[in-house]
Amino acid sequence: MNRRRWRSLGAHAVSIGERARSGATYNPLSRSVIQSPYETYARLRRHSPVHRSAILGSWVLTRYEDVLAAAKDHERFSNDPRWRGTTRSVLPPAPDDYSILLVDPPEHTRLRRCAAKAFSKAHLTALQETIAHTAAELIERAARRRTIDWIAEVAEPLAMRVMLAMMGLSRDEHHRWEVWSRSRARLLELIATRPERKTAHNTGSEIRRYFMTLLRQRMQSSEDDAISTLARLAAAGDGISMVEACDMLSVLMIAGNETTTHLIGNGMLALVRNREQMQRLREEPDRVRDAINEMLRFDSPVQTDFRIAKADVIVRGRTIRTGDGAILLTGSANRDEAAFENPDTFDITRKGPRHASFGHGVHQCIGAELARMEASAIFTEALRTLGTIELTAREPYYRTSTVIRGLAVLPLRVAA
Repeated sequence: MNRRRWRSLGAHAVSIGERARSGATYNPLSRSVIQSPYETYARLRRHSPVHRSAILGSWVLTRYEDVLAAAKDHERFSNDPRWRGTTRSVLPPAPDDYSILLVDPPEHTRLRRCAAKAFSKAHLTALQETIAHTAAELIERAARRRTIDWIAEVAEPLAMRVMLAMMGLSRDEHHRWEVWSRSRARLLELIATRPERKTAHNTGSEIRRYFMTLLRQRMQSSEDDAISTLARLAAAGDGISMVEACDMLSVLMIAGNETTTHLIGNGMLALVRNREQMQRLREEPDRVRDAINEMLRFDSPVQTDFRIAKADVIVRGRTIRTGDGAILLTGSANRDEAAFENPDTFDITRKGPRHASFGHGVHQCIGAELARMEASAIFTEALRTLGTIELTAREPYYRTSTVIRGLAVLPLRVAA
């Protein structure tokens, strides 16, 4: 029996006792939770909204109000693994870098200021033509093929090509980055095995060498791509070092690829399962950004965020001690009955509070607008061009992941 199977059985035994004590449990090793976590989230919100997980050795926050409060409170909740205590916790994964994701202000403020230069309005505007052209090309090809995997043939190529263009890299780099992205993203997983973590660390070393070479080559470049922009800043000693630039480029490339792919995948599944909403979007294409926000809320590509308590914090009468890990279940926050009316209904006309999918506070996703641009382009093009969009499999299945929620495949029948 393999290691993952043993871990799963052990976690199952612990979860039985945990549910008996608190009325709910969060077992990220459970196949049923990976495929459909929302019933588990609802039980946690109802019975144990601030939940001490014996399986994870961490606290699990599930309510919208609590998740947002912790996400915004960088004075008491840290992203930096160096704050973790001596208690057993799976959080956060042992890093091999301290990228923009894993530091707090003032280091984070300095790095984010540099990253923002790669996501300036001018840079995003320059990408619009690439996004529109790629979306049209992929949908035209889909219409010719008639039966497609929406993930492999549309969502993933769009996200990857846009990120390669943003970096000033050739489309020939697609396969390399597809492999690297999948490998490196496992480092943030609660359920990653030791071999997967080792592979992820090795991938990190390869990526660092790759970007270091490119940064050195582009120090004198006048181009506006992300690598050249950060190379000039690092060369001038303007807020970022070469090593920090390497780590930042890795984060931007992988996050921009993985999360946008699954926004587009999960969003299409929501549309094909809610035909009246798809038809409404066809008739009212100006609602596309509202639809994207509802896709992000309804089935977020990022289900989980992590923090470590820098001080004792009382949440709903429970004390999270200094050094304790906290799992912020953004996927649960987005379905909180106390924040959203009929939260399990997909409604592109929804009004109300913002979803939690892009984070809040200083760590709010810097690539949020780019992700919206890509998703808006592909859904607009798909609904304009394709008169038929239908599932060919009854139950699409999700990748084995607790942080990134995304379909392994999404088989569709399409026709112009």
